[in-house]
Amino acid sequence: MATTAEKSAELVGRLERLPFSRWHRNLFALCFLGVMFDACDFALFGMALPPVAREFGLNQAQAGLLATVGLVGAFLGALFWGTISDYIGRRTSFAATIGIFSLFTGLVAASWNVLSLAVFRFISNFGLGGEVPVALTLTSEYSPGRIRGRMTGSMMAAFPLGLALAAALAYFIIPTYGWRTVFVVGVAPAVLLFFVRLVMPESVRYLLSRGRVAEAEATVAHIEAQALAGASAPPPPVIAVATEERGVTVLELLTPERRRRTILLWIVSFCFLWASNGIIFMLPTILVQRGFPLSQILVLLFVQAVAAMVGYTACAFLIDRYGRRPVLFLYYFVGAFFHLWFAQATGLWLYVAIAAVGWVNPGVYGANGVYVSELYPTHLRATAVGWFFGIGRIGSFLAPAVVGFMLEYGAGAYVLHTFALTFLIASLALWLVGIETKGKVLEQITGAEGKAGQGA
Repeated sequence: MATTAEKSAELVGRLERLPFSRWHRNLFALCFLGVMFDACDFALFGMALPPVAREFGLNQAQAGLLATVGLVGAFLGALFWGTISDYIGRRTSFAATIGIFSLFTGLVAASWNVLSLAVFRFISNFGLGGEVPVALTLTSEYSPGRIRGRMTGSMMAAFPLGLALAAALAYFIIPTYGWRTVFVVGVAPAVLLFFVRLVMPESVRYLLSRGRVAEAEATVAHIEAQALAGASAPPPPVIAVATEERGVTVLELLTPERRRRTILLWIVSFCFLWASNGIIFMLPTILVQRGFPLSQILVLLFVQAVAAMVGYTACAFLIDRYGRRPVLFLYYFVGAFFHLWFAQATGLWLYVAIAAVGWVNPGVYGANGVYVSELYPTHLRATAVGWFFGIGRIGSFLAPAVVGFMLEYGAGAYVLHTFALTFLIASLALWLVGIETKGKVLEQITGAEGKAGQGA
């Protein structure tokens, strides 16, 4: 009779041999839509903030504080849901985050004063902040190693698409129907809960990490029936599945063999989200101060958004072809110079430079998460991804505030230089992680993590 370890190895091998199938597409589409709606909801509040401020009589400082409340909610949500999904499961956490941010986004439309608005926004963002880490982890754990980069990274391309959707909704709804209507529409993601129940199984790797081998075997058999449809498949590869010693997952991120890797990845995340959210929230203000008309600013933002969608997808394919470390390093290192180029560009070159910036910022965002999800074992994978994005959100709090002070006190000409500097720091930290994961089965990466961590 096979031992638990042998059975786990067999089931992981059976998952890895599967071709990309309709079943994978359904899972991909569900996670893609979840991330798209997440990003859309995230951006809508910023676009609705001017009419919200007018209705409730808020000055600029008060409006900024109201926006910060939502960012704090997203920060805590990333930490909480990333961690808790390693205890209660990916599927349950995904459904919970969708349900929370859909319900409380709808309640934002019913706000009767600033306090109720702040509370509803905080709770909706608490769900919203956890959805991306959970969706990314689930997709990563179901993606065969040979295509994990392009499958998971392409799923994350939903983020810039969600930002574009938010712009379209705001443009067509707010001027005619008011800001409350746009948040009523924000309830729509709740429809995904039906499809979660219908097509999303719990992660097989999560089930195995919890000792639920019979459930994992039934899930694999169900997936094989749909993915293979009676066709023959190659024999499953022999994959060693190590026994995972359990502790408190957050503390395990900082054990001696993981501490250096974790801190370096947190530096990458902080630097990236400093530059990314600095661009998202402050670029219009920066350009207004430089004398650009609003019409030109909107065109520049559109060019950046289109380039970002291409950059996301390209990065997902490139990391599978050339490896995680070299591609991510180049995105950051070259990206630092793209930001400097945009700071100095004029005329038509300004549009080329902002497209180059968009390619890397936020084009490297999804592939970051793929890499992090590969570097930690199953029982703390979602915790690692959640804390990676959560720590990065500290940069998202600080960047708008620091940029605001720089603009206020005459240092606005150097704002884009801070984004270039953080991209340069991120490139060095990323390279120092020192582990390549291209094409490897997750268990092959984490099974030897002690040696990898020491050699990083």
